[in-house]
Amino acid sequence: MRTPIALAIACIATVLTVDAAPSTCTKSYKVISGDNCYTIGEKFNSSAPKLISLNPSINSKCTNLKVGQVICLSKSATSTKKTTIKSKTTKKTTKKTTKKTTTKKTTTKKTTTKKATTTKKTITKPSTTTSTKATSTKTTSTKTAGATPTLNYTKGLVAAVNSKSDFCMFLPSSPGGKDLNNGKVDDEAISKSEKSANAFCLKANKNAPGARLFPKNFIESAHFYRNSTAGYVQVTGKFNPATYSLSIKDGGGQYDNHGKGSPPLSMCFGYKYFVNLVEPDKPDYCMRCCDSYEDCHAGRSTYGCGRVVSNGNYN
Repeated sequence: MRTPIALAIACIATVLTVDAAPSTCTKSYKVISGDNCYTIGEKFNSSAPKLISLNPSINSKCTNLKVGQVICLSKSATSTKKTTIKSKTTKKTTKKTTKKTTTKKTTTKKTTTKKATTTKKTITKPSTTTSTKATSTKTTSTKTAGATPTLNYTKGLVAAVNSKSDFCMFLPSSPGGKDLNNGKVDDEAISKSEKSANAFCLKANKNAPGARLFPKNFIESAHFYRNSTAGYVQVTGKFNPATYSLSIKDGGGQYDNHGKGSPPLSMCFGYKYFVNLVEPDKPDYCMRCCDSYEDCHAGRSTYGCGRVVSNGNYN
């Protein structure tokens, strides 16, 4: 036969186990056409990573949203309050049985409550990790690894690649790099703007807030490719340097988000890495966004688009 102490502890464990269930959703939203995690987060003063953490059904890139899908915007910790109330009731019942077990019961209650709190924090902690190891932003042929960036997006520094008619990449902040060359066209505008470039898109893109539009007739050809197995997308082709006052003597340069980024804080929406080369002297461009560093290797900039994105179409 169980002693009064054993019965009391069993009751407490039962109540706390029941109330440690996940918090319920207190605010939800039905997905409409054109929505994505970034725009939904912006609309409700939240963020894409938070929405993904609150909704296990959404994948890490937020590419599987469906029109009519109901997603959770916030959850409450009501289960913790319930635990406190029920624990107090059990404590009172046990006191009637014996006074000598008061200290043990109080200790058991506090220990269980702390464990429940720790579990809750683990569930809501963002899954994105950040490497604190600093890496050089200079791209050379000897570079073998890159820091893992977080999926944080800064206005004007977010590119995106969705199709051949809907993509973004980086360019100098002014035509011909004049703002960094005393108002004159710079024959090295691309390489000299690697720390100050801005995102440019073919058309307004919700995933690239603050991006500017390419000059009219800047893009002459675009070839889109997606590798679902490796987890990368790319767009390659020809452009017209004259529409943005870029010199045909300019051998080009590379933008990427390895290390501190070129430009710093730059990202490609939905992907951990990107590499983007612009070469006015050819004139070729290539933009690839990847899940893996090896598919967006930053240590080959001196070889140009033909080596960095070797399967690209540059006609």
